[in-house]
Amino acid sequence: LLKGWRLLYILTAFYRCSAVLKPFLLKFLQDACKGASGIFQGIASACEQNLRKTFQFGGRSVYPSNLELKAIMAGRSSKRQLFLFPGGTERHLKIKTCTVALDVIEELCYEMALQRLEAADEYTIFIVTNRGECPAAS
Repeated sequence: LLKGWRLLYILTAFYRCSAVLKPFLLKFLQDACKGASGIFQGIASACEQNLRKTFQFGGRSVYPSNLELKAIMAGRSSKRQLFLFPGGTERHLKIKTCTVALDVIEELCYEMALQRLEAADEYTIFIVTNRGECPAAS
C-alpha cells in the first residue's frame, strides 16, 4: 500500500490529471489527510501539494534520475540544497520534488523578516554549476 502512495507522489509531481478527475482526486487526498488512522496523512498531504503545484506551474519537465526515484521509493522526498549569498554566506534549504524558485525566494524573504509580498519580486536566483568553472571543451 505504501508503494502505491509513493507512486502517486511521483505521478502528482509530473502529470496533471484531467479536469474531470481533479476534484475527485483532491477530495480523496483531503479525506486521507484527515483520516482517523493517520497512517498516510503525511504522504497524502504531500501528494495534494504536488497536485496543486502541478496545476499551478505545470509538471516537472525533467524526469527524476534513478537515484531520485530510489530515494522517493525509500521514503525520502526532499534534499538539502546549498544556496550561496553575496559575501560568502551559505544557506541550506530543504528542496522537495515540486519546489519552484518562487518557493525558495519566499522562504528566504520570510527568514530575512521581509513581510511584504512585493519584496520577493526584488530577488532572483542564479544557478552556479561546476563550482563556477567553465566546462571543459570537447
